Amino acid sequence: MKLIFIFVFFLFHINLSKLFAKEVRHLVRSPRALLMGDAYTSLVEDEYILFYNPAAIGKTFGVYLTPLNVDLGVTNFYDDQAKFKNLPKTAPGIASRFMGYPIYLHAGYNPGFRFGPFAFNYYLSNTSSMVMHNIVHPFIDIDYRYDRGFTFGFAYTIGKSAKKNYKTKKKTTPTGRRTSFGFSTKFISRESIAENISLYSTTLLNQIATSGGDTAALKRALGFSKGDGWGGDLGIEHAITHGSTELTAAFSILDVANTRINRHEGTRKIPVQEMSVNSGISFKQDFTILDYSFSLDLHPLNQNIDFMRKLHMGFQLGLPLVRAYAGLSEGYVSYGLGLRLWPIEILAGVYSVELGTKYKDQQGKRALIYINLLDFSFDVM
Repeated sequence: MKLIFIFVFFLFHINLSKLFAKEVRHLVRSPRALLMGDAYTSLVEDEYILFYNPAAIGKTFGVYLTPLNVDLGVTNFYDDQAKFKNLPKTAPGIASRFMGYPIYLHAGYNPGFRFGPFAFNYYLSNTSSMVMHNIVHPFIDIDYRYDRGFTFGFAYTIGKSAKKNYKTKKKTTPTGRRTSFGFSTKFISRESIAENISLYSTTLLNQIATSGGDTAALKRALGFSKGDGWGGDLGIEHAITHGSTELTAAFSILDVANTRINRHEGTRKIPVQEMSVNSGISFKQDFTILDYSFSLDLHPLNQNIDFMRKLHMGFQLGLPLVRAYAGLSEGYVSYGLGLRLWPIEILAGVYSVELGTKYKDQQGKRALIYINLLDFSFDVM
């Protein structure tokens, strides 16, 4: 027990040397989770299971295939419509209007396959965020990442609590306790631009002017680099089930000791995928025609950010065709709706992230839509 305590204490403090915090960047996020405050460590059972807790594979049975899905995200311009009305006619005026306003674009693809205690996902995630600072000497903070790769996981389960087919909701047993241990390995191929670019930089302007429309040359001028690397995840989950009620606690370590990206193109440093230590607890009841859940997460426990930024709470309510989501993440509210009528599932909603260094310092408002086609499952037990 003392060794476990020392190990957890080390994980919590491994990144305390960081002086500045920005947006917490994850490899892949579940759209459902984002709409419920990203409180998903103990609740995850969908096609994003390997990106939250590999031990959660142990809570389901059957075969799942999710071949076609896409999630899209943009800045939530609707809440800031006033910024786009009566635009100034001069460049300085436009720059002043949008100074400090974050722009966000994202597209992702995450097909997956699960069979018994094994799970596999291919993923593709293209994310760009930009914000302009300093009206006197303006510069643009650019964070661009294009990640591709795969992840493979396995879970070992002790006990006989209820296991459920995620799609059909069929259960193996109504009551019991279960403890699952999981691990996964991943491969990341990353292209990135992570630069603060001065708009008055003559060097940059000359490089752009001499690129002659060459996209590759322009990317190099902006600090483009490319590389790849391998990482690993660990997780544990304990569930107590009684009839239609389940209480679950979970703990996961994603990208153990940081997943480092080895550069093989470009000259700039490629951002590592930082380790994230996550804990969560959830309560849910499933009455077949209606189900609901409450969840609470603390993550990332190991990163040097305000405690309230680590707090995530979520709620979901499910009916046969419609599901409602709501949550609180880093002090910001999220909500959305999902419609499922096979062979299509559609989710849409809004959420926010913290872009500054402190709790509720700089809000990044975002909207998302998720489309899932032709997914299916069948029992093998």
